[in-house]
Amino acid sequence: MADPSNEVCPDFTSVFYRLIREALLANAENEQQVLDNLVQMWTAEHVQRVAAWTERQHLEILLADEAEEVCLAQEKKKPKMNDFDDEVEVGNVIIPRPSQYAILKLKNFEFIEFWYFSPEGCRDAAKSSSSTMEDTFGILKVDDVLTMRPIAALKQSRNVVNDCDLSISDFFCTKNNFLIHIEQASWPKKHVNALAEFFWHLENHPICNCHHGDAVMLLYTHRVQQSWHDDLKRGLAFNISKVNDTLMNAFNEEVVDQRRDDMLHKASPPAYSQ
Repeated sequence: MADPSNEVCPDFTSVFYRLIREALLANAENEQQVLDNLVQMWTAEHVQRVAAWTERQHLEILLADEAEEVCLAQEKKKPKMNDFDDEVEVGNVIIPRPSQYAILKLKNFEFIEFWYFSPEGCRDAAKSSSSTMEDTFGILKVDDVLTMRPIAALKQSRNVVNDCDLSISDFFCTKNNFLIHIEQASWPKKHVNALAEFFWHLENHPICNCHHGDAVMLLYTHRVQQSWHDDLKRGLAFNISKVNDTLMNAFNEEVVDQRRDDMLHKASPPAYSQ
């Protein structure tokens, strides 16, 4: 539809409109009144068409703006590939990748066993990721919102080992991978630094020089971290970087008693039935 605002009123005095003038003259006083009526009718209809055209143009602009906003919103939702540095090559070490279950635990700031970040745990994750569990989904509630997640992200590994049952070499190797991944999971810097200091104090604690020192240190690590995460959820967490020697000694006695009981059990002769 063309813009009607530039239209000019027809010349109703022309021969082309003679029949119309004669037909209207029967109900008019004179020909001038007929001409005035024709001009008024045309002008009124012209004003209506201009108003309708203006409204339609305004509506089309609004629809175009809305369509552009939708396109921009959809464009923002599209995944973007980040850039890379042309001058940087891959590093000498590739950090082992833990399971989706472990990563989800970290994102939710929950306690997770060190085993998931060990070489064995990462190999277990690689095997699981190639299984059919990747194609199976379950429902998870996060922040009161139900979301669909792969079963692999919800299911604990059948091969998981408690922190206190790790070898001391696996523990020291794994803690570095753990610290890297909690930082990647956007843990607060204060918490990351506290855990790094916690591990340093344990690694250099005098208990490590005792006969069962490694077992005591691993037990302390496991129990204290669990307690710390429980207290974090309640908003009453302690400073985990401060080692409690009284608690350490209590764990030492627990380990010694357990080792003594194990030795007595092995030394006891089997019971014979009559």
